[in-house]
Amino acid sequence: MQDKIGRAPKARIVYVGGPDEARAALTMSFAEAGFALVSHEDAARCDIGLIDLRGRRLSSRKAQSIAGVLRKSSPESSILIIIDPYMDETARKALRRHGELVVMLTRPQGLIERCRQVLRLRNVAEEAGERLKSLAGLNRLNEFPPIAAPAAPLRVLIAGEAGPAALAAVNALTPITEQCICVFSAGQALRAVETARFDVAVFLAKRDNDPLMSLVRSLRRHPKHASMPVIFPLNDPDLAADYAKRGAADFMLTDHLAADLGPKVQITARRSRLLKSMRRFLKACEGDGVRDPGSGAFTATFLTEHGARLAARADQSGRKMAMIALKLHMETKEGEAEPGRRALHQAARLINRVTRAEDIAARVGVDTFLVLAPATTEANAEKAALRIQGVLENTVFRSGDDKQLYGVSIDTAVCARPEGLCIEESVALALAALRDKPVAPKTGSLEFR
Repeated sequence: MQDKIGRAPKARIVYVGGPDEARAALTMSFAEAGFALVSHEDAARCDIGLIDLRGRRLSSRKAQSIAGVLRKSSPESSILIIIDPYMDETARKALRRHGELVVMLTRPQGLIERCRQVLRLRNVAEEAGERLKSLAGLNRLNEFPPIAAPAAPLRVLIAGEAGPAALAAVNALTPITEQCICVFSAGQALRAVETARFDVAVFLAKRDNDPLMSLVRSLRRHPKHASMPVIFPLNDPDLAADYAKRGAADFMLTDHLAADLGPKVQITARRSRLLKSMRRFLKACEGDGVRDPGSGAFTATFLTEHGARLAARADQSGRKMAMIALKLHMETKEGEAEPGRRALHQAARLINRVTRAEDIAARVGVDTFLVLAPATTEANAEKAALRIQGVLENTVFRSGDDKQLYGVSIDTAVCARPEGLCIEESVALALAALRDKPVAPKTGSLEFR
């Protein structure tokens, strides 16, 4: 099965328990999503551990033993426990201590989406830790905000038609929240999130084309609300596959609302607050020799020092690391003055905004930048490069001196860092790929008048 996803899967996931038929079906589905599903014999250096308890009666102590073996083989892996919808409340409460519960019958798309969210949280947390180590070891003055999850009371939004599910959600959340707002439509939910901040939202969608599904897609694209977790209670676990295709990422059964919604909202809100704090730290850390004052990108000095740490981390964990080399060209018409530094700096700052929080965007030349993407395959880095190129080439920039509008064309080159290669040689490899890449002919020009 690993041949179908190539030599560079997005992540390695160890699968324990379950019959051979279930293993084969999951292996195929995860391979289509770009993940490698391996057995417990290959658990070393895995990213996620899956424990399949569907159709099995397993004591909490046995589950704890299995989770302990997986963590011993791969200490940094998160544990997800797959259960069927018929498991009783006492068993679910006991298993929740050892890993996150995911209800599934036959369609694994909801499980795959949950794995993506777990990996994203892991990547941000790891980069925050490694960057803090680099800042502490620079021996230079630097500034960064603290990483802390505030202990403020919870504020939860419940959206959906009135009924038993909404009543169960309200009864489960009222004792643990400071404010629990209930609305009945997607329009009311939109007005609620525009006028107030919520830690978690619970959307009681009736079908996969419910207007609430369109709202959750819009929220995920909005910079102000993208970090707000949204939980979807479902009557059928297999509906998670259809909801996941439309932007949903967190699910639970409607029958489990009374017992499980409260603990799930509490841990989800705490993770969301911690994730916001880590992203704020990654975006705001700066200081002498850390950030380039003109472009806001990291300096070549910090790239060398922090990149060496990331390269060692990639070799230790077995994860891929990709590099994106970028060269900016300010477009001018014949007879017009060359753009000032402000226009170039505006374009450079936009690179920081369209890259992920865990990526390192550094300035290595006057108009040349390099983006280090930890835990990223070359194929995914190519998609990121196309996104950066599309955003910059469709944005108009203004010079501060003559008020002239300018466009930007950008050359990109993507390469994967070979295992064991030092950061200096890796950067040279990416810049050589950018230099040797043939220039694509322009299909047209834009008028910025």
